[in-house]
Amino acid sequence: MKGESRDLIIGMLGEEALERLHAGSALPNVAYTSREWLKLERTRLMWSMWMLAGFESQIPETGDCLPVRVAGCPIVLVRGHDGGVAAFHNVCRHRGAVIVTECRRRLGALTCPYHSWSYGLDGRIRTRPHFHGGGRHDTEPDHRASLAGVRCESWRGMLFVNIDGRAGPLDRHMAPVDAHLAGWRHTTLAWGGSLVFDIAANWKHVHENFIDVYHKFAIHPALCAFAPLETSNPMIFIAPHLAMTWHVIACPEEGRGVGLPRFRGLPDTLHREGRSFTVIPTCNINLWPDHIAVLVAEPEAPGRTRETIHFLFDPDAMAEACDTVRGRVFETWDALNLEDIGVLESMQRGRVSPGFDGGSLSSFWDPATHMFSSKVVELMMSGNGSVA
Repeated sequence: MKGESRDLIIGMLGEEALERLHAGSALPNVAYTSREWLKLERTRLMWSMWMLAGFESQIPETGDCLPVRVAGCPIVLVRGHDGGVAAFHNVCRHRGAVIVTECRRRLGALTCPYHSWSYGLDGRIRTRPHFHGGGRHDTEPDHRASLAGVRCESWRGMLFVNIDGRAGPLDRHMAPVDAHLAGWRHTTLAWGGSLVFDIAANWKHVHENFIDVYHKFAIHPALCAFAPLETSNPMIFIAPHLAMTWHVIACPEEGRGVGLPRFRGLPDTLHREGRSFTVIPTCNINLWPDHIAVLVAEPEAPGRTRETIHFLFDPDAMAEACDTVRGRVFETWDALNLEDIGVLESMQRGRVSPGFDGGSLSSFWDPATHMFSSKVVELMMSGNGSVA
């Protein structure tokens, strides 16, 4: 598999582009415009690694179900009778219809809308109505007809799935993030909602823009006042699949550190600094003293991405008295993201030009941009989800 992946990648990118990448450039245009390359990214990168799918607090009760799409695959997260969360491919084993189409509460079973095949919360087939003819129902166990499971584990209340099932343990995967949270051991995090953006740009542009601290002074004046470029740091890689940065919070305000209950047990350092992490290839995690914003870029086509920003708060911040200030968090991130979208879509339009060959990068700000491109290729070549 590793040799096959390497040959496919070299064949699509070309030796010259790989040489430029090795010398310090970023990925060539084909990696942003090709359907074949996106298919390769899904099967050799996203399916083999841990991908963020949802949050424990979105499905708190037995029978709660959340349908999601991860790396192109419809998946359903289910809170089972044992209190744990399981993930399944959200397609009926009969004809492949999607079973759960919206978040549901306290279901006793998952029922396909096409022929009413019914599955338990553990994914096992329960009933196949009229399977042997009119009035002749099948209620016998049949593992071949049960839902296909997807490996699912939780980290700090965030639910990750590994589609091919071959990645190492999630806690080991995320251990480098834990090591940079100054010993913070939170209690419960509450999911407070999300923002969704349809962006006419490749999914990697979204991650690269997050990694790019350099653009802040030109695009985000309000953010620059809050966390000046002079007190910001370029992203650095702390593992093959993880990058991080931190910045001093200079001017806290509503929506950024003021007005909401802060996370319980937060160390003094994290009251004064923001921490940001890029987890290749799935999400970006922004930790502020009073909220966490988690950005997920789901590729829908080479030049189209569905970006979702999820918000996590301390449970006390979900009180009705906090509604207005909590709304300011959403307004702040909405305005910030809208400032980025035009530039992201401009870069995507530029990726059809033979005048761009991967970029001439800043030796101070852009090493992480180069490393992101390099790590995407390296992880695709390894193709087994093992990063530690």
